[in-house]
Amino acid sequence: MFPNLETINLADNEFHSLKPIADIGAHFPDLKNLSLMNNRIADIRELDCLSSIGSTVPLSRLSEIILVGNPVCDVELRQPNGAANYLEKIQARFPTITMLDASPVAPLSHPGPSNTSSGSSATSKQMPFSAEHVFAENQVISDLANAFVPGFFKLYDENRAGLAEIYAPSVQFSLMVDSTQPTSTFARSDSGSQRHVDLSTYIRTSRNMTLMTQHQKRINSLASGHAAVMRTILQLPATRHPVNEAQKFSFDAWETHVPSTASSPQALAMVVVHGEFTEAPAQNVLSFDRTFVLAPAPPGSTAATAGSPCIVVNDMLTIRRYNGSHSWSSPQDDAAAAAVIAPVSIGSGLAPEQQEMARVLQEQTRLTAEWTIKYLENYGWNYQLAISEFPQVRGSLPPDAFQ
Repeated sequence: MFPNLETINLADNEFHSLKPIADIGAHFPDLKNLSLMNNRIADIRELDCLSSIGSTVPLSRLSEIILVGNPVCDVELRQPNGAANYLEKIQARFPTITMLDASPVAPLSHPGPSNTSSGSSATSKQMPFSAEHVFAENQVISDLANAFVPGFFKLYDENRAGLAEIYAPSVQFSLMVDSTQPTSTFARSDSGSQRHVDLSTYIRTSRNMTLMTQHQKRINSLASGHAAVMRTILQLPATRHPVNEAQKFSFDAWETHVPSTASSPQALAMVVVHGEFTEAPAQNVLSFDRTFVLAPAPPGSTAATAGSPCIVVNDMLTIRRYNGSHSWSSPQDDAAAAAVIAPVSIGSGLAPEQQEMARVLQEQTRLTAEWTIKYLENYGWNYQLAISEFPQVRGSLPPDAFQ
């Protein structure tokens, strides 16, 4: 909206991390003056996400930065030769600055041409970071999420009633069904995305706010309280989440500072999971997003007794037609996945057209060479029929059928 903006004041915002504004260079490429005064930034490395060290769209034209009033200033200045080292660390990230904390400094380099000088910037979109499979704000949150996610879905699939132990007494649950056809390039060519899937079981419970306009219906569709939430999730179809196949899941996790209330404990973290599951008994494969708000398990609670470090305060589930995992797969992930797919043996006695058909099917399904041939033989080497039926058959195949 304001690509030529040169000055931004973000003082007194209680920032302890700068990741929420990591894409500021993409929106304001001409930014010259930035105030981060009186925030809670404690680590100099928080600035990396605004610089070329950690961003593909750094603040390359920055002339002034103000960090006074942040813990990081005291930490750095207390070190031996603190002032010089502090300046060196800032200039390593922003070599074009001429003012640091309202004091003049000699720039190490000069800003290049403005990013907005060519017409390409208006249409070119860059993310501040390369796509990652998983994001966690810090190691503590990473450990928490990596322990919570597989444990939750194992209970959800195998012993859903056991979730009663880790849901908070005041927990809230909502389900939203996105019934629109997936629009990604992958989905448009994938038979599992395109075929008809009956979502009526979920739609009865759905809280799709774009379709639900009556206020009372919105209130009634939100399951509030332990008993109501358990009653709702126990009515949903049985599922199987392939939690042991890491490439099919992605999650983002970060600290949150939502204070406690009379009915809800203080939140510790938010975890947003993206992935897929197979619905039993229909064997439909669906994609989902699930957002959890977590709080520490109170001492002596059923969750703590069961060994869970946290309880679920809020659980929001979105379900849609199968859309694959390509949106969070990096080129390296795709290359690695392709590398482990063993081609069908040329000496297998197949005709050339059968070998090509088997190779393509194997790339699509990740079946082993042996099972690829078995599967095609079962469908009389009718590729279109075989690939269209695969989402239904997939769940009935043994684990050793896949690579």
